Amino acid sequence: MSRRSIALISLALLAVGWGSIPLIVREDVSWQGLVTTRVWLGAITLLIIMAATGRLRLPATHRRAISVAGVLLAVHWATFFWAIKLTSVAVALAVVFLGPVSAAVLAPRFLDEQVPRLVYWALAVAFSGVVLVVAFEQGGADQNTWQGVFVAIVSAFTVAGLLLVSKAAVDAVGSLVVTAGELIAASIILSPFLGEAIGGTIDSPIPLLTLGILLTGIGYLIFWTATRELPVAVVSVLMHIEPASAVVLALVFLGETPAAWQWIGIGLVIAGGMMAARDAAEEEVLSAPANL
Repeated sequence: MSRRSIALISLALLAVGWGSIPLIVREDVSWQGLVTTRVWLGAITLLIIMAATGRLRLPATHRRAISVAGVLLAVHWATFFWAIKLTSVAVALAVVFLGPVSAAVLAPRFLDEQVPRLVYWALAVAFSGVVLVVAFEQGGADQNTWQGVFVAIVSAFTVAGLLLVSKAAVDAVGSLVVTAGELIAASIILSPFLGEAIGGTIDSPIPLLTLGILLTGIGYLIFWTATRELPVAVVSVLMHIEPASAVVLALVFLGETPAAWQWIGIGLVIAGGMMAARDAAEEEVLSAPANL
Protein backbone atom coordinates (compact mmCIF):
# COMPACT_ATOMS: atom_id res chain seq x y z
CA MET A 1 0.00 0.00 0.00
CA SER A 2 1.36 3.43 -0.94
CA ARG A 3 2.06 6.19 1.57
CA ARG A 4 -0.67 8.28 -0.03
CA SER A 5 -3.23 5.49 0.44
CA ILE A 6 -2.19 5.05 4.07
CA ALA A 7 -2.56 8.80 4.61
CA LEU A 8 -6.04 8.81 3.04
CA ILE A 9 -7.24 5.89 5.16
CA SER A 10 -5.66 7.32 8.32
CA LEU A 11 -7.33 10.71 7.91
CA ALA A 12 -10.71 9.18 7.13
CA LEU A 13 -10.55 6.99 10.26
CA LEU A 14 -9.33 9.97 12.30
CA ALA A 15 -12.27 12.08 11.12
CA VAL A 16 -14.67 9.32 12.19
CA GLY A 17 -12.83 9.07 15.53
CA TRP A 18 -13.03 12.82 16.14
CA GLY A 19 -16.74 12.55 15.42
CA SER A 20 -17.00 10.44 18.58
CA ILE A 21 -15.75 13.27 20.82
CA PRO A 22 -19.29 14.60 21.50
CA LEU A 23 -20.14 11.18 22.95
CA ILE A 24 -17.28 11.60 25.45
CA VAL A 25 -18.38 15.15 26.21
CA ARG A 26 -21.75 13.76 27.30
CA GLU A 27 -20.00 11.82 30.08
CA ASP A 28 -20.85 12.96 33.62
CA VAL A 29 -17.80 15.24 33.74
CA SER A 30 -17.88 19.04 33.57
CA TRP A 31 -16.76 20.72 30.37
CA GLN A 32 -13.96 22.39 32.35
CA GLY A 33 -12.64 19.02 33.48
CA LEU A 34 -12.97 17.54 29.98
CA VAL A 35 -11.09 20.28 28.16
CA THR A 36 -8.37 20.37 30.81
CA THR A 37 -7.93 16.61 30.57
CA ARG A 38 -7.68 16.88 26.80
CA VAL A 39 -4.98 19.56 26.70
CA TRP A 40 -2.88 18.12 29.54
CA LEU A 41 -2.87 14.54 28.28
CA GLY A 42 -2.43 15.73 24.70
CA ALA A 43 0.53 17.92 25.66
CA ILE A 44 2.18 15.14 27.66
CA THR A 45 1.71 12.68 24.78
CA LEU A 46 3.29 15.05 22.24
CA LEU A 47 6.16 15.91 24.57
CA ILE A 48 6.94 12.20 24.96
CA ILE A 49 6.84 11.75 21.18
CA MET A 50 9.10 14.78 20.63
CA ALA A 51 11.56 13.57 23.27
CA ALA A 52 11.64 10.08 21.74
CA THR A 53 12.36 11.51 18.29
CA GLY A 54 14.96 14.01 19.47
CA ARG A 55 12.83 17.03 18.60
CA LEU A 56 12.20 18.34 22.11
CA ARG A 57 13.07 22.01 21.76
CA LEU A 58 11.62 25.48 22.13
CA PRO A 59 11.02 27.34 18.87
CA ALA A 60 13.49 30.13 18.25
CA THR A 61 10.81 32.33 16.72
CA HIS A 62 7.03 32.83 16.81
CA ARG A 63 6.83 32.15 20.55
CA ARG A 64 4.31 34.96 21.06
CA ALA A 65 2.11 33.65 18.24
CA ILE A 66 2.21 30.14 19.69
CA SER A 67 1.28 31.47 23.14
CA VAL A 68 -1.66 33.46 21.72
CA ALA A 69 -2.73 30.39 19.73
CA GLY A 70 -2.62 28.33 22.93
CA VAL A 71 -5.03 30.76 24.62
CA LEU A 72 -7.34 30.63 21.59
CA LEU A 73 -7.14 26.82 21.59
CA ALA A 74 -8.15 26.67 25.27
CA VAL A 75 -11.13 28.98 24.66
CA HIS A 76 -12.11 27.14 21.47
CA TRP A 77 -12.21 23.68 23.02
CA ALA A 78 -13.78 24.92 26.25
CA THR A 79 -16.63 26.62 24.39
CA PHE A 80 -16.95 23.68 21.97
CA PHE A 81 -17.45 21.24 24.85
CA TRP A 82 -19.71 23.67 26.69
CA ALA A 83 -21.91 24.09 23.59
CA ILE A 84 -22.34 20.30 23.33
CA LYS A 85 -23.38 20.24 26.99
CA LEU A 86 -26.00 22.93 26.33
CA THR A 87 -27.52 21.84 23.04
CA SER A 88 -27.63 18.98 20.55
CA VAL A 89 -24.58 17.68 18.72
CA ALA A 90 -26.09 18.76 15.38
CA VAL A 91 -26.54 22.38 16.46
CA ALA A 92 -23.12 22.64 18.13
CA LEU A 93 -21.21 21.10 15.21
CA ALA A 94 -23.09 23.09 12.57
CA VAL A 95 -22.23 26.41 14.23
CA VAL A 96 -18.63 25.55 15.11
CA PHE A 97 -17.89 24.39 11.56
CA LEU A 98 -18.47 27.96 10.38
CA GLY A 99 -15.06 28.71 11.91
CA PRO A 100 -12.75 27.22 9.24
CA VAL A 101 -14.79 28.78 6.43
CA SER A 102 -14.78 32.14 8.23
CA ALA A 103 -10.99 31.89 8.49
CA ALA A 104 -10.85 31.58 4.72
CA VAL A 105 -12.92 34.74 4.33
CA LEU A 106 -10.72 36.65 6.80
CA ALA A 107 -7.43 35.41 5.31
CA PRO A 108 -6.96 38.38 2.91
CA ARG A 109 -7.18 40.89 5.76
CA PHE A 110 -4.87 39.07 8.19
CA LEU A 111 -2.55 37.00 5.99
CA ASP A 112 -2.47 39.06 2.78
CA GLU A 113 -3.68 36.03 0.82
CA GLN A 114 -5.90 36.01 -2.22
CA VAL A 115 -9.17 34.20 -1.66
CA PRO A 116 -11.46 33.18 -4.55
CA ARG A 117 -14.87 34.86 -4.68
CA LEU A 118 -16.54 31.46 -4.37
CA VAL A 119 -15.31 31.23 -0.76
CA TYR A 120 -17.79 33.97 0.17
CA TRP A 121 -20.57 31.92 -1.42
CA ALA A 122 -19.28 28.92 0.54
CA LEU A 123 -19.71 30.87 3.78
CA ALA A 124 -23.25 31.84 2.76
CA VAL A 125 -24.12 28.21 2.01
CA ALA A 126 -22.68 27.04 5.34
CA PHE A 127 -24.46 29.81 7.25
CA SER A 128 -27.81 28.95 5.64
CA GLY A 129 -27.24 25.37 6.77
CA VAL A 130 -26.68 26.53 10.36
CA VAL A 131 -29.93 28.52 10.24
CA LEU A 132 -31.82 25.38 9.20
CA VAL A 133 -30.21 23.23 11.89
CA VAL A 134 -31.07 25.73 14.65
CA ALA A 135 -34.53 26.63 13.35
CA PHE A 136 -35.68 23.01 13.19
CA GLU A 137 -34.17 21.86 16.48
CA GLN A 138 -36.36 19.21 18.09
CA GLY A 139 -38.81 20.75 20.54
CA GLY A 140 -37.98 24.23 19.33
CA ALA A 141 -35.04 26.47 20.11
CA ASP A 142 -35.32 26.90 23.90
CA GLN A 143 -33.08 28.93 26.20
CA ASN A 144 -30.43 26.21 26.41
CA THR A 145 -30.34 25.94 22.62
CA TRP A 146 -29.77 29.67 22.19
CA GLN A 147 -27.11 29.65 24.91
CA GLY A 148 -25.47 26.74 23.11
CA VAL A 149 -25.60 28.63 19.81
CA PHE A 150 -23.97 31.69 21.40
CA VAL A 151 -21.22 29.60 23.01
CA ALA A 152 -20.67 27.72 19.74
CA ILE A 153 -20.32 31.05 17.89
CA VAL A 154 -17.52 31.96 20.30
CA SER A 155 -15.94 28.57 19.56
CA ALA A 156 -16.23 29.18 15.81
CA PHE A 157 -14.61 32.62 16.01
CA THR A 158 -11.78 31.39 18.22
CA VAL A 159 -10.97 28.47 15.89
CA ALA A 160 -10.91 30.95 12.99
CA GLY A 161 -8.47 33.12 14.96
CA LEU A 162 -6.44 30.05 15.90
CA LEU A 163 -6.01 29.08 12.25
CA LEU A 164 -4.96 32.59 11.23
CA VAL A 165 -2.50 33.01 14.12
CA SER A 166 -0.98 29.52 13.75
CA LYS A 167 -0.38 29.52 10.00
CA ALA A 168 2.82 31.57 9.92
CA ALA A 169 4.24 29.71 12.92
CA VAL A 170 3.54 26.31 11.35
CA ASP A 171 5.24 27.39 8.14
CA ALA A 172 8.30 28.60 10.07
CA VAL A 173 8.95 26.03 12.81
CA GLY A 174 6.86 22.99 11.90
CA SER A 175 3.46 21.68 12.85
CA LEU A 176 4.50 19.27 15.61
CA VAL A 177 6.42 21.93 17.55
CA VAL A 178 3.60 24.47 17.14
CA THR A 179 0.89 22.00 18.16
CA ALA A 180 2.83 20.90 21.24
CA GLY A 181 3.51 24.53 22.16
CA GLU A 182 -0.15 25.44 21.82
CA LEU A 183 -1.21 22.51 23.99
CA ILE A 184 1.34 23.46 26.66
CA ALA A 185 0.11 27.08 26.66
CA ALA A 186 -3.50 25.88 26.85
CA SER A 187 -2.56 23.55 29.72
CA ILE A 188 -1.16 26.47 31.69
CA ILE A 189 -4.32 28.53 31.06
CA LEU A 190 -6.54 25.66 32.23
CA SER A 191 -4.36 24.55 35.16
CA PRO A 192 -6.90 25.87 37.76
CA PHE A 193 -9.17 23.00 36.66
CA LEU A 194 -6.46 20.32 36.83
CA GLY A 195 -7.81 18.82 40.05
CA GLU A 196 -11.24 18.51 38.48
CA ALA A 197 -9.66 16.91 35.41
CA ILE A 198 -7.79 14.35 37.50
CA GLY A 199 -10.95 13.48 39.40
CA GLY A 200 -12.92 13.08 36.19
CA THR A 201 -10.23 10.86 34.69
CA ILE A 202 -10.28 8.64 37.78
CA ASP A 203 -14.08 8.34 37.56
CA SER A 204 -14.18 7.78 33.76
CA PRO A 205 -10.68 6.58 32.82
CA ILE A 206 -11.34 4.91 29.47
CA PRO A 207 -13.23 7.74 27.69
CA LEU A 208 -11.03 10.53 29.08
CA LEU A 209 -7.73 8.76 28.43
CA THR A 210 -9.00 8.03 24.93
CA LEU A 211 -9.85 11.73 24.49
CA GLY A 212 -6.51 13.03 25.72
CA ILE A 213 -3.99 10.45 24.52
CA LEU A 214 -5.54 8.85 21.43
CA LEU A 215 -7.82 11.51 19.96
CA THR A 216 -5.65 14.50 20.86
CA GLY A 217 -1.96 13.61 21.24
CA ILE A 218 -1.70 10.70 18.79
CA GLY A 219 -4.57 12.08 16.69
CA TYR A 220 -2.67 15.29 16.01
CA LEU A 221 0.46 13.36 15.13
CA ILE A 222 -1.53 11.30 12.61
CA PHE A 223 -3.20 14.44 11.25
CA TRP A 224 -0.04 16.42 10.61
CA THR A 225 1.90 13.40 9.32
CA ALA A 226 -0.86 12.51 6.86
CA THR A 227 -1.29 16.08 5.62
CA ARG A 228 2.31 16.07 4.40
CA GLU A 229 1.36 13.34 1.90
CA LEU A 230 -1.85 14.89 0.58
CA PRO A 231 -3.05 18.11 -1.07
CA VAL A 232 -4.68 20.52 1.35
CA ALA A 233 -8.01 20.36 -0.52
CA VAL A 234 -8.11 16.58 -0.09
CA VAL A 235 -7.45 16.97 3.64
CA SER A 236 -10.26 19.51 3.93
CA VAL A 237 -12.76 17.26 2.21
CA LEU A 238 -11.75 14.24 4.30
CA MET A 239 -12.03 16.13 7.58
CA HIS A 240 -15.60 17.12 6.74
CA ILE A 241 -16.41 13.50 7.54
CA GLU A 242 -16.16 14.61 11.20
CA PRO A 243 -19.50 16.47 11.57
CA ALA A 244 -21.32 13.78 9.59
CA SER A 245 -19.78 11.12 11.83
CA ALA A 246 -20.68 13.10 14.96
CA VAL A 247 -24.32 13.46 13.99
CA VAL A 248 -24.67 9.77 13.03
CA LEU A 249 -22.96 8.60 16.25
CA ALA A 250 -25.18 10.92 18.30
CA LEU A 251 -28.19 9.40 16.55
CA VAL A 252 -27.08 5.83 17.34
CA PHE A 253 -25.69 6.24 20.87
CA LEU A 254 -27.44 9.33 22.26
CA GLY A 255 -30.81 9.04 20.56
CA GLU A 256 -30.50 12.54 19.04
CA THR A 257 -32.53 12.35 15.83
CA PRO A 258 -32.21 15.42 13.58
CA ALA A 259 -35.31 16.54 11.70
CA ALA A 260 -35.36 16.26 7.90
CA TRP A 261 -34.55 19.96 7.44
CA GLN A 262 -31.69 19.63 9.93
CA TRP A 263 -30.14 16.88 7.80
CA ILE A 264 -30.36 19.27 4.84
CA GLY A 265 -28.76 22.00 6.95
CA ILE A 266 -25.91 19.70 8.03
CA GLY A 267 -25.37 18.83 4.39
CA LEU A 268 -25.17 22.55 3.50
CA VAL A 269 -22.58 23.18 6.23
CA ILE A 270 -20.43 20.32 4.92
CA ALA A 271 -20.96 21.45 1.31
CA GLY A 272 -19.88 25.00 2.22
CA GLY A 273 -16.64 23.69 3.69
CA MET A 274 -15.97 21.54 0.64
CA MET A 275 -16.65 24.49 -1.71
CA ALA A 276 -14.12 26.59 0.20
CA ALA A 277 -11.56 23.77 0.07
CA ARG A 278 -12.00 23.22 -3.65
CA ASP A 279 -11.31 26.82 -4.65
CA ALA A 280 -8.57 27.53 -2.11
CA ALA A 281 -6.62 24.31 -2.33
CA GLU A 282 -3.30 25.94 -1.57
CA GLU A 283 -4.46 27.71 1.59
CA GLU A 284 -3.50 25.65 4.66
CA VAL A 285 -5.85 27.77 6.76
CA LEU A 286 -8.78 25.84 5.27
CA SER A 287 -7.54 22.37 6.09
CA ALA A 288 -8.29 22.27 9.79
CA PRO A 289 -11.32 20.56 11.36
CA ALA A 290 -13.36 21.89 14.25
CA ASN A 291 -11.31 19.80 16.63
CA LEU A 292 -8.06 21.51 15.80
